[in-house]
Amino acid sequence: MKLYLIRHGETIWNEKGLWQGITDVSLNEKGKEQARKLANSLERVDAIYSSPLKRSLETAEEIAKRFKKEIIVEEDLRECEISLWNGLTVEEAIREYPVEFKKWSSDPNFGMKGLESMRNVQDRVVKAIMKIVSQERLNGSENVVIVSHSLSLRAFICWVLGLPLYLHRNFKLDNASISVVEIESKPRLVLLNDTCHLKES
Repeated sequence: MKLYLIRHGETIWNEKGLWQGITDVSLNEKGKEQARKLANSLERVDAIYSSPLKRSLETAEEIAKRFKKEIIVEEDLRECEISLWNGLTVEEAIREYPVEFKKWSSDPNFGMKGLESMRNVQDRVVKAIMKIVSQERLNGSENVVIVSHSLSLRAFICWVLGLPLYLHRNFKLDNASISVVEIESKPRLVLLNDTCHLKES
C-alpha cells in the first residue's frame, strides 16, 4: 500500500505568510489550480481521506471528482491548533509571544490554551493514519490519498523516519505537494515534497 500524503493547496493566508492552524480558510484561485494539477498527476486512487478543514476538503474534492470516489473526513487529520497566534506572521508571533513561541518551538511536549503541543498532534495523526491503513488493508486498497496540513504531515513523517519530533522544522512541505509513504512490514518514506506536477507545462 502507498499513502499519498498531500498538503492542501494555497490559501490567501499562505500567500501572506500567516499562521492558520484550525482557522477555516478556503483555497485561493492559485490553490484551486494547484489542486486540479495535483489531481491530474495521480494515476490511481482507491480511497481519499481528508482533514475537515475547507482548504483540505477543497483540495480533496478535485481528486474525488477525477477518480469518482467519496471523501472520508477524518477529524484527527486537522492542523495543529495554534489560535494564540492565528493570523500573525512568524515574526509577529515571535515578537508578541516570545516565551511561548520559544517553548513551543523547542519542546514538542509544550502546550497551553490556544496552543496544541506537537506531541499531541503527532499522537493523534499517527493513530488516525494507522487506523486508515488497517481499514484500507481490509478493503484491498493499494493507493490511499490523505489530504492534510504541513505540521500534521511533518509530525507523521518524523514518526515514520524515527526522528525526534523537533526535527520537523528541518524540512518543509509546500502547498499541494505530494509525499509518499510505502507500507510494507513497516512504513517507509519513498518521496518527499514533490511539486513537479505544479510546474507550468
